[in-house]
Amino acid sequence: MASNNRTHIVNDRAKDEDTTTPKFLTKEEFGRRLYRMMIAKGWRQSDLARAADMPRYSISTYIRGQSFPTAQSVKKLAEALGVEPERVLPNINHGAIREDAPSFAIKSSPGNPERAWLTVDREVSFDVAAKIAGLLNTDASN
Repeated sequence: MASNNRTHIVNDRAKDEDTTTPKFLTKEEFGRRLYRMMIAKGWRQSDLARAADMPRYSISTYIRGQSFPTAQSVKKLAEALGVEPERVLPNINHGAIREDAPSFAIKSSPGNPERAWLTVDREVSFDVAAKIAGLLNTDASN
């Protein structure tokens, strides 16, 4: 009888970067992007803060790469800069999803304290993903 448990491992990453996929920015990259957009308008941080109706310390925090803005703040920044929110922060939708679901979680199984539920939603190298899949496959066969 065929097993109902199947593991699919696919490495379909294109050789060349796909330009249709939005770039996921780090906090530092976002800060540099926001700074360039602000400077292109001839603004200082206080000018952007007034135009976006936000505290200047928030603008400073973003530009220094210390945090990402909330979806509401991205919208305010985009309106102030006269661009679409995706232009300010391409990965804003991904960020909202990550706020709802952690990238890594371990929860003990209610029915068996020696087992646990593992949630991983994190970008890793293909080799690491294959090793994790192998470990999970080994554990499933026990």
